[in-house]
Amino acid sequence: MNLKESFRYQNFLSSMINEAGASLIAPSHCLTTTKNHLRNKVNDGATDMQETVDVGEFPANDSVLDFMLFLIGEREKLTTAIGAAKASIGFDLDAAVETNKSRQQACRSINGMLRSKASKRTEKGTDYKFNAEGNQTTYYYDVEVVTTEAFDRAKAKNAVRDLISKADKTSAAIDSAMINTHVEYEPPFNVNDTFEDVMAEFLAKQ
Repeated sequence: MNLKESFRYQNFLSSMINEAGASLIAPSHCLTTTKNHLRNKVNDGATDMQETVDVGEFPANDSVLDFMLFLIGEREKLTTAIGAAKASIGFDLDAAVETNKSRQQACRSINGMLRSKASKRTEKGTDYKFNAEGNQTTYYYDVEVVTTEAFDRAKAKNAVRDLISKADKTSAAIDSAMINTHVEYEPPFNVNDTFEDVMAEFLAKQ
């Protein structure tokens, strides 16, 4: 499998481990409930009866535990194989992915800044003065509001172009590595199978 497939399979194994864990802690899977019907105590002609509460079919917890331990071992093998495959690429894949995330975040912030435009508008101001009779009166006047850019627009645009260019080149290298890098690992189950399918296949091999 290639790196892209191996990451998907890694997630698949994690999902199976989580489902096995959920099965282990289900109360009806952990405990068997028995009801003893003590009829004879109150009716000499009646027979006592023991009833095991039916909670449906499910894999026994001992088997699920074995399955979970197997999956953990498989995930460790796969993660080790992925690490070896990454080392053969020629560049740090994880660093490239994280750096591209930073570039994309920076572009979003810079483009948000670039949407801020210089402008001029007029508002109404209010003040007070005394008229000829000595009374305080209100008067209104124009307030010219001017906003100017507090950043270097050309520098910001150049930064975005540079970030996008580097991100595109890095993305191409990442995509190529994800498809063309081989991971030495043989998957034990089909990645599209359900927990029930995989559990049944595991039990069949025991």
